[in-house]
Amino acid sequence: MENIINYIENVTGAKNLADKSWPEIVDTVVLPQMAGPHNTNQRRYKIHDMFMNLLANYPKEISAKNSYLAPILFEVGLQRLSCGAVMHDETPWPEPLPEKYREYSSCWDERHVMTEGCFNFIMKGLDESLKFEMTRKHALKILFGLMEKITPTGKVDFGYMLGDFKNKAALLYHHAERVVEVYASFEEIYPYYAKPQQWEKHIFYLSQHKAKIDWDDFFEKTQAVTKKNFISRRLQRNAIRKRIERAALPAVGLLM
Repeated sequence: MENIINYIENVTGAKNLADKSWPEIVDTVVLPQMAGPHNTNQRRYKIHDMFMNLLANYPKEISAKNSYLAPILFEVGLQRLSCGAVMHDETPWPEPLPEKYREYSSCWDERHVMTEGCFNFIMKGLDESLKFEMTRKHALKILFGLMEKITPTGKVDFGYMLGDFKNKAALLYHHAERVVEVYASFEEIYPYYAKPQQWEKHIFYLSQHKAKIDWDDFFEKTQAVTKKNFISRRLQRNAIRKRIERAALPAVGLLM
């Protein structure tokens, strides 16, 4: 694969970037030409895919180039995802972008469904943004949003438009689940998994962490117990708890 500087030159037409510092390249080429500022005569309606693909194809290189600029670039990409590509819990914008870079926020853009660049960033680069304090919470909200709006089999909630990527919904779900469970703590994950219509998707994870679960809190948050009668509610609660606790147990074959 070509290196990051060659990629930027090839998609923008810029020349001799190897002679420039990375901050200069970001400020004069990457953001203005690849992302596009909001306040221009030709109004940008969304972040361009060539910027999203930069984040997708070179996440580790971006991190290594400059630890100050890396989360800024990732946050610009995350805000594009938040502007129509992924539905998720609210997050502040144009913050946390520094004032200098807020013109690249998507908060004034038109909402736009997921594009190829968005998909590529989610699948190949978004996990790198979990390593920075500025972008970690935002990235997690996007990943949890994917899991909340999509089922493990790829069924998409009504109202969530994936555009051309509806047939890849299951892939997005399982990728989001894998990344979250690798990079996030139980304390970060639990509030999102312990929800109505969500907990059953994650029964294996909950089983693996059953010792950490406050069961009174779990049943209050999930509203999993639906029976009206006290005894029936108690029986249903016990059945659900046993189901969760046993989910991660190894299968035992029949003795011949």
